[in-house]
Amino acid sequence: MSFSRKDLCLHSLMCLTGGFLGAYALLCRDFNFGNSQTANLIQIFTCILGKNLFEFALRILGAVLYIGAVVIYVYLEKKTSVNLERYAITVNLFGLILLSLIPQKINPVAGILPIFFMMSTQWSVFHGVGEYNSSTIFSTNNIRQCTLGFSNYFVAKDKKALEKGKFFGNSLIWYHIGVVISFFCCRYFGTEASIFCIPVMVVCFLITFRQEQNTIVGRASSRETLKGVN
Repeated sequence: MSFSRKDLCLHSLMCLTGGFLGAYALLCRDFNFGNSQTANLIQIFTCILGKNLFEFALRILGAVLYIGAVVIYVYLEKKTSVNLERYAITVNLFGLILLSLIPQKINPVAGILPIFFMMSTQWSVFHGVGEYNSSTIFSTNNIRQCTLGFSNYFVAKDKKALEKGKFFGNSLIWYHIGVVISFFCCRYFGTEASIFCIPVMVVCFLITFRQEQNTIVGRASSRETLKGVN
């Protein structure tokens, strides 16, 4: 593998978060999905045709938030030294708190507006590990890549394809662990269920600091080795 266990652990926890919030939006906000824009863009056009201007405005705002999150990510990546992983985790932390404060009776699209921004940010930053481009916010391509990996292994005995199948299978498993957790949290706590994902974000924060510490130690060891050689 071309990535560390910590990288895989962080990716897996973000997949869990994506599954949690995907199910949260569906269960608590009238089956509106906030992790992607496919359904939202379709609804934008149906709102135009159905002359539902208020819903149209909300969905346009959702699309702007989703796109805006990508623009902010690009700016931060190119123009600053901000730790992007911690930035995305911080966005999720504040978003989870905000979601718990939005009333149940509000328009369901308005209720998932934070998720549009959160998941766009998460996908921009956490889009895979090593050579594998794997979404942490929805499953379509992960299912396809998992199937391709295992199929190529069973048909052509390609061991690299087996590793690919396992990786994308791992993404799917953790994503749907998040769905299961979300189901029970939403069932008993409603829209306030979002706070139960906060501990996951705290663990992710700790992992990023551990990664940074290991990188610093590794660089120091390399310098000491070079001095010894010289």
